[in-house]
Amino acid sequence: EKLGIFGDRRGRRGAELKCMSAVETKKPGHFTRDIRKHTSESKGFASDTFPMDESELSYALGKDGTTRRKLARASGCIMEYVGQVAFICGTLEERTRARTYLKWLLKQRHGSVYVDDVRDRDDVTIVPVPQHCVGYVTGNRGASLRQVEEMSGTFCFVEGGRGEAEQLLIFGHNKHDREVAERLVNDLVNEKLRDEDRRDYDDRDRRDDYYDRYPRDHDRRDDYDRRRDDDYDRRRYDD
Repeated sequence: EKLGIFGDRRGRRGAELKCMSAVETKKPGHFTRDIRKHTSESKGFASDTFPMDESELSYALGKDGTTRRKLARASGCIMEYVGQVAFICGTLEERTRARTYLKWLLKQRHGSVYVDDVRDRDDVTIVPVPQHCVGYVTGNRGASLRQVEEMSGTFCFVEGGRGEAEQLLIFGHNKHDREVAERLVNDLVNEKLRDEDRRDYDDRDRRDDYYDRYPRDHDRRDDYDRRRDDDYDRRRYDD
């Protein structure tokens, strides 16, 4: 049977790939058996393919497909996984961004990622984060940073290794989305700093309370001297 898909080219391609993904799940290899890695040189709308192994696919998909969706939204590209093949569809600029983001994502499985041309890119916002705040910004197993990505439609990671403040890189083709992510990250940093200030203040209060409850050494010595003088006066009076 044949399925008719109507609409603009981008919308039709997106729907087609979703249908292909569903069929591939039921019948593995139906669409991807002979597909190899391919990068189109067309500047207009076209499709690239990027095969992955099982571990790469699992990492690039994310829970309920959240990682795939964030890469697609951040790059401005259609990205669907048909079997173990990533189909990347869009203009040359969009496809280049999506392939780059996907490669960076897969590299994160083995360690830190460094972006050599970060200062020359027009799709990134750099946010310096104090080293002692990085863990709070990323959250347990990256949960806080994943929430920032979900709320802003960006792709973020900490580059690290550049002085006292580590670099949080926020990627996305839309400047407004990057600005939203930057505000969310700065809110997390400020929240961490305020929490540390409160703890310092509480520690000072506890120390002050301690010294208020327990006399200092010289106060204890003064009390001892006064008691000794009182005892001497009483003995002299008794005599």
